[in-house]
Amino acid sequence: MRTITRRSERPMSTSSVAVLVVTLALAATAAYAGSASDTEHRDDSLTTCVAKVNGDPVSVRLFERCLARNRFSAFHHFGAKYGAKPDADFWTTSHEGETPTDWLKQRVIEECVRIKIELGLAKEAGIIADTSYAAFLRALDKENERRTECLAKGEPIYGPQQYKEDEFFLYVMNNARIATQKRLSQERFSASEETLRECYESAKHTHYDRGHRVRTWAIDVQYGEREGYPASLTRDEAKAKIEEAKARLDDGDRFEDVASDYNEDGALNEEVFDFETRSADKSHRAVRRDEAMALSDGETSDTFEDMSAFFILKCVERERLGYQPYEEVRESVKRRYLEGRYQALVEQLVRTAEVEVNSPVYEGIAVR
Repeated sequence: MRTITRRSERPMSTSSVAVLVVTLALAATAAYAGSASDTEHRDDSLTTCVAKVNGDPVSVRLFERCLARNRFSAFHHFGAKYGAKPDADFWTTSHEGETPTDWLKQRVIEECVRIKIELGLAKEAGIIADTSYAAFLRALDKENERRTECLAKGEPIYGPQQYKEDEFFLYVMNNARIATQKRLSQERFSASEETLRECYESAKHTHYDRGHRVRTWAIDVQYGEREGYPASLTRDEAKAKIEEAKARLDDGDRFEDVASDYNEDGALNEEVFDFETRSADKSHRAVRRDEAMALSDGETSDTFEDMSAFFILKCVERERLGYQPYEEVRESVKRRYLEGRYQALVEQLVRTAEVEVNSPVYEGIAVR
């Protein structure tokens, strides 16, 4: 094997970490709890390693699954940078001395290093017992067997009837990560109230800004068949009418007068967009919200189309709402702080990991 990075002293020791009893949804914790006596999935792809990360083997099976998940990134990278086409020679064609095969395999090695680092942290924290891919596959089989039995008994299950390998792996990794962060928050990453308030102040402009409240008037011309209404306009007829309305506004007519002439009920259609309405807006008036939020006080929008209608909006009031109070978002700030500390630790361990690549196996893995 060849060592490609040097290892430094690990900041945590297994003996110093108590076992954390955490109940993860479904069987996430059990993903690496199989005993060494289990014989399922004992094939060459699980017993042959491509590399070792701090002595922890990366099996061919794990490496190949990561290869499959990342193939598109190679197509995108070499297509965007060199105009490479995904033809029969794509993987072996050199571009400035680098082939897509070499580029992709190096990325996958880096991904596997990160996976093993995170699983190592989870094991040290007592979240999992076994970091091998074989243990994960045993857990996948057991979870799918459990789901089959539940369905046969008419008992409810959550999520898919059967997990696929990749989706269950991502699910397990995410749950292990969350549980590890929770454990670290009780020990190494505990934060004082002062620290959390400092984090809030540094993040409030990007994460806790309530934005503006915008009150608008609207001219809207509907088209298409609508139950309970007389025969509606065609799309072309509606577009012509909204353009007439816009021309009158451009000529100086009052918005209220034009709205009275073009809106179906002759009234000003008023809507308010703000921090509180943002979730509901996404489902039925996202386009109008974007247009409204772009307007300054007193400004009128261009014509635009949304949900079988053409619109013109006028901003009649724009109010700055400030920031969410620290007390309301304290838990969010704490989670953000914890995630940042965790990611910094992972990055440090990735940089200092000892990675030994099994060159004959690594070179022998084909990318198709």
